Amino acid sequence: MANGFAHGNGMRREERWTGKDIADQLRKFYNEKTSTRAITRLQFAEHFGYLLFLKLDHERSQRVGRFARKPVAPVDAWPNLVMLSGDALHEKLEALMDELGNPAPAERPDRQTASAVFRDAQPWGLNRMAELTKLIVEEIAPYHWSSVPQAELGDAFSRMLRECRDDIDLKIETGQTLTPQPVLSAITKVLGVHSGDTVIDPACGTGSTLVAAYNLMLSQGGHLPPSALAGADLDAQMCRLATMNILLHTGRPFSDPAPVQLADTLTRRGTPVMRADLVVAPTVAICNPPFKSSGVQPDADMRDDFWAYGDFPTNFLQHLAITLPQGARAAVFVPDGVLFGGGAAATVREALLKNCDVHTLLRLPSGLFHRKGVQSNILFFTKSAPKPSGEPATQSLWVYDARSGIHHTDTGNPVAEDDFDEFLSVCLPEGGFAARDESVSKRFRRYPVEELLARPMANLHLMAHIAPEIDDLGDPKDVALQVAEHLEEAARHFREVSQTLP
Repeated sequence: MANGFAHGNGMRREERWTGKDIADQLRKFYNEKTSTRAITRLQFAEHFGYLLFLKLDHERSQRVGRFARKPVAPVDAWPNLVMLSGDALHEKLEALMDELGNPAPAERPDRQTASAVFRDAQPWGLNRMAELTKLIVEEIAPYHWSSVPQAELGDAFSRMLRECRDDIDLKIETGQTLTPQPVLSAITKVLGVHSGDTVIDPACGTGSTLVAAYNLMLSQGGHLPPSALAGADLDAQMCRLATMNILLHTGRPFSDPAPVQLADTLTRRGTPVMRADLVVAPTVAICNPPFKSSGVQPDADMRDDFWAYGDFPTNFLQHLAITLPQGARAAVFVPDGVLFGGGAAATVREALLKNCDVHTLLRLPSGLFHRKGVQSNILFFTKSAPKPSGEPATQSLWVYDARSGIHHTDTGNPVAEDDFDEFLSVCLPEGGFAARDESVSKRFRRYPVEELLARPMANLHLMAHIAPEIDDLGDPKDVALQVAEHLEEAARHFREVSQTLP
């Protein structure tokens, strides 16, 4: 931005900035003025978020009259930071992160969001302070960031996060991945997200699911309360990024309750997502859970409400099916194994069909998730009360096959919004779900629930009216990685069994 954006007559130049302009300029700074070997893109995006939080907090406190807001950071924190460099800058930033990242004391409830942004945060190393000083004085301090259109500010941060997918994929211990924006856009439309909804994600990662829901809600007009979005994640870094992502998209006051909590939702009985200020009563849930993680797997001592105890995607699926209130709509990503596996997966499938209206299964294209080597699907359902007659809540499951003959990669053939045009048109006909017609597309097919429950183990590995092609499994390297992961998982189970033997 030191190179300048267009100046408008009578307008601050920042008012004309676009998200692409901001992201492009920061990418240029990262590539040309930082040691990219020492600072990852994810660390760069994080620190931009920290510094922008402090800058915006200061700018809002300088507003005139009733528009002024009490800062959540110490008074003059930002002006003092701008004056420092070297060891002094490192010491000051570390002290600020420590102070703001601690759980908000009773006398400072306005620091809940700051705590989510800075919890466990650490500044770059001492030998990187020259680069941090340049970032502050060249790219952040000279500009009035409150004048940037809110949608563009949020878009800039989202663009930065998407460029961090390699770094996020390396977080194997918590199973993080980035969900492509076109997929999230299609999900929110199928769920019919509107401005009166409360949307949650119990494994929110960078918060992209909640942002996608917010964008659709905002387009419909009306005021969205702070409680409209709520998320949780067991990874502190993801909670920091998700909170900042939501703040920059929504423009919500920094003194509001935190929209994202650091929590392992699978171990919490009775509520899908808990917030510090209230128990959230969601109407919509969207969740792309970790398919593999080192997190705690719940057992009977923690979750005596579970139908069975399985792997992470199986557990997240039943967590939402059990804890969501009646009438809530949900979309949950699951790997193929959850659709046809035995054991806990089979138990959960049968219970899901009986206790929820499972109306749509979207078989996602192969290669969709960067370096994961896993075939993924989305199950859409509505939480329903059991029928007095004992009949299952599901009547028919409609399957749309967006996989056969389709392969996407992040670079060569990235997924786009129009890739889901046909899916949306057949799933959302003018007459609603009741007007769905499988004759309109060979990729669309209806399965009556009686047929599903009669299948061995309620197997949901379902096809449409299109013949799968030989290369539907995707790239051979992805397949090999997936096989290796399964073998590693099997070896772990064998080791556990061997330890119980005399």
